[in-house]
Amino acid sequence: MNPTASPVRSSGPLHDRSAWLNRSTVGIALASFCSDVSHELATAVLPVVLLSLGAGAAALGVIEGAADGLSAAAKLWGGLVSDRVARRKPLASIGYLVTAVGTAAIGVCAAWWQVMICRMAAWIGRGSRSPARDVLMAEAVAPHVWGRAFGMERAGDAFGAVLGPLLALTLIAAGVRAQQVMLWSLLPGILAFLAIAGLVVERPRDRPLVTHTFRASLAATTTPFRRYLGGILIFGCGDFSRTLLILYVTQHAQGTLFRWQGATLAIALYVLHNAVSALAAFPIGALSDRVGRRRVVSVGYSFAGATTFGFAFLGATPLALTVLFVCSGIYIACEEVAEKACAAELLSEHARGTGMGLLAATNGIGDMISSALVGALWSAVPATPALGFVAAGSLQVLGALVISAGRPVSSPS
Repeated sequence: MNPTASPVRSSGPLHDRSAWLNRSTVGIALASFCSDVSHELATAVLPVVLLSLGAGAAALGVIEGAADGLSAAAKLWGGLVSDRVARRKPLASIGYLVTAVGTAAIGVCAAWWQVMICRMAAWIGRGSRSPARDVLMAEAVAPHVWGRAFGMERAGDAFGAVLGPLLALTLIAAGVRAQQVMLWSLLPGILAFLAIAGLVVERPRDRPLVTHTFRASLAATTTPFRRYLGGILIFGCGDFSRTLLILYVTQHAQGTLFRWQGATLAIALYVLHNAVSALAAFPIGALSDRVGRRRVVSVGYSFAGATTFGFAFLGATPLALTVLFVCSGIYIACEEVAEKACAAELLSEHARGTGMGLLAATNGIGDMISSALVGALWSAVPATPALGFVAAGSLQVLGALVISAGRPVSSPS
């Protein structure tokens, strides 16, 4: 199984681009599933690991912000490189491998700054693989089923995000230390690498490789796409890491749910959030193919703002938290599925790698700012994170307004 093997020309139903389900889309969805089992297994216990090392919300915000910032740079680099190499598959598969190793290494850290270094290394791998993987998905199917194809990929990701915290919950309940749970995350991460390397069939390039400068690559993207990125950046500055919600429930939940409380309740609600996102991903992708991807992005962003305001004002009772985590799962599905499908239709084929890199980098920059912002405001008023949630929700609503102001366009030729 060699991720650098030459492209294969194949025929038959498993390679039919007119269908959203084929060998490559299954391979990418399976890789997303396994990788997110690994990622969420680790994410569910990361706040516990940090608390055991004497770190709190501010350190978590710094770690997630720094990791997201490096990931943003890696995403931009990955997008530029993917338009300039003969094959994108090795870039994607190696990125999955680096992510798996970096995440598992957190299990041997003895200080929070060591956790930050490992998280940053993992996010460099995560960032560099994303544009190549997204272009592989876009090229594996015809444009009229992009929403369904990306929806399947996000569903795989989200179902992995359900299984990961469930495994964490089971292991923690069995008395396994959080650091040991981190080490277990290596196994599904390796399976993700093998899924990309063994199942994805890369289409031979129909056009010559891009050789011009970054400025020329940026100019090759459309004006509507660049305006679209502006709305995504504004929204992203309020789209903080879910680990802060886990910490919020761990520290502020009032009462119990099915005898769950503290960290156990937080992980259970996170599982619910991811289950809702998994179930919603494919239907939302199919809906975006019918009613328009930009419209779905805008509605999802608006729903995100309302949900974040809910975290600020509805309190931390089990009922309120349950409703808000369900709503959060729905808007995450809208955001992650429709964003990429909308970007694909705004980009020409020769600029698609650069464009996907810019999209991923823009999201990463927003994540970096939002996690640091919410963490800082939370630390400034330790009794409640409401101020940070209000700031984040306001930016999310503003991003929705910018996206909705754009005009839908047809896919460039």
